[in-house]
Amino acid sequence: MPKKPLDKQVMVVTGASSGVGRAIARAAGARGAKVVVAARGEDGLAAAVEEIERAGSQALAVPCDVAEQAQNEELVRRALERFGRIDTFVANAIVTVYAEVEDLEPAELRRVMDVNFFGVAYGFWASLPALKESRGTFLHVSSALAYRGIPLQAAYCSSKAAARTFLESARVELQKHRYDVAVSLVLPGAVNTPQFDRDRQKLGKQPQPVPPIYEPEPYAKAVLRCAEKPIRELPVSWGAQKLLWGQKLSPRAGDLVLRRIGWKNQHTGEDKPVDSPDNLFETLAGDPGAHGRFDGQAKSSTAWTRLRLLLPKR
Repeated sequence: MPKKPLDKQVMVVTGASSGVGRAIARAAGARGAKVVVAARGEDGLAAAVEEIERAGSQALAVPCDVAEQAQNEELVRRALERFGRIDTFVANAIVTVYAEVEDLEPAELRRVMDVNFFGVAYGFWASLPALKESRGTFLHVSSALAYRGIPLQAAYCSSKAAARTFLESARVELQKHRYDVAVSLVLPGAVNTPQFDRDRQKLGKQPQPVPPIYEPEPYAKAVLRCAEKPIRELPVSWGAQKLLWGQKLSPRAGDLVLRRIGWKNQHTGEDKPVDSPDNLFETLAGDPGAHGRFDGQAKSSTAWTRLRLLLPKR
């Protein structure tokens, strides 16, 4: 069922200091939503609040590591204290490690799961009472890789698959008990965000998103669409849709393609020390913004997603 128009909503966005989360928060504010932005990076949060207020709306910054259950609960408490309700909770925060499985350390894998999976679960638990009250939406910025593991990204893909199935279970339970709370997943493809300069990597090369690459704004637009008219799962970009169809039709063909291009398409070829600063356990100073280094290659719109939104919803 349709939800409130954005200009009547209070939206919480995690991972809002940079990348897709920053683009979501900025676009929601421009549409009149009151926005609570959460992340570890306080410089980016301050800049996000300034952008939202400059657009004429209201915002609140809450420094938060979503891997901690108590911090999710505090995030929700402060959002309710400031704005009185939550209409959409956007779980978007992520970290990753570029490494082959045998090179992952247990602490690295655990940290990725803590942020990308437990961060979603904690956010769901913390926000659910408020969403039941507002008949709102829990919206997860997932990934097409929730359906397909790829080389060098075992930790990330595993965390996204876990969060997808967790929320699939929760959706059915909410329906069973007749709670009017939507659970919606946006499944992005490759995004030009600052994360590729901030991710931990054991390649000795500069990571990049697997082409075709898109700017964060088409993904933010898809999220806002689902905040008003929730869709169970929305692949965003032709690259994401192609991966999902390929996995359904022939996973072995996908294996073959990944053996050929799964390594070289995930880095630029530029050397980068493996001990470069990263944001896995500690945030990095400064305001990273929404866009990464790939503006010259990134597309600003996706015709496939516009078409997809015209098709029957599932």
